[in-house]
Amino acid sequence: MTKSPRGGGEKPGQLSLAFPEREPAFEDLLVTSVNEGAIGVLRQPDSWPFPVICVVGPRRSGLTALAKAWSREFDGRYVSAKKLSKMKAKKLTALGGGYVAVDDADKVSREETLLTLINAAAAEGGHVLLTSRQGAGVWRVESADLQSRLNALPVLEIDEPDEETFKARLEAAAARYFMKLEADITKYLFPRLELTYEAIEIFVERLSERVTLTGRAPSVPLAREVLEELGWADPDQKSLF
Repeated sequence: MTKSPRGGGEKPGQLSLAFPEREPAFEDLLVTSVNEGAIGVLRQPDSWPFPVICVVGPRRSGLTALAKAWSREFDGRYVSAKKLSKMKAKKLTALGGGYVAVDDADKVSREETLLTLINAAAAEGGHVLLTSRQGAGVWRVESADLQSRLNALPVLEIDEPDEETFKARLEAAAARYFMKLEADITKYLFPRLELTYEAIEIFVERLSERVTLTGRAPSVPLAREVLEELGWADPDQKSLF
């Protein structure tokens, strides 16, 4: 029985041991069956059917890391939706001639900036990567011109994790907190955690806090305690540990 990541917004007072990470590169990305298709297309922007492409994925699926890695790979620019909204036409036209990744593009508050960037990329031969949690065709926009452009954009999808991705993402998340999860812990968690990136990240963050607070190493009993604390434990499932 899996559990939804309810209560994920709660923030315990204990400090975690995560440290700032360096900017991600393509070779750092975790590639599995759920994202290899999208990453394969992004590696070859000259083969894109249109100079602008949209990548969509669930919450905490790594879209920001992907956008940063892509812009770094092609010596381009990474821009947040907030920053893009403040840019003038001249700057947008210049950006459109190169490689630029716009994160959370559906949250750009000034529609004309996004339209200008898309048009500039088409006119200047640039490449624009837009990330969002939903396809560009369903974004709420008022501009008919922008809506037309968005409807025509190719969309790449990153799916929720399968078993392979669950295990790899769980281990990668733990490593960011300098924790190693033994195989018995991953085996214990797989049928109990919901197969979402958000559930994985919430669990690992809370596990790190428990390790710091108690001084205990990651273990199945500690993992069970964290699940119970989060309200995700299945009372009908008897533990073998």
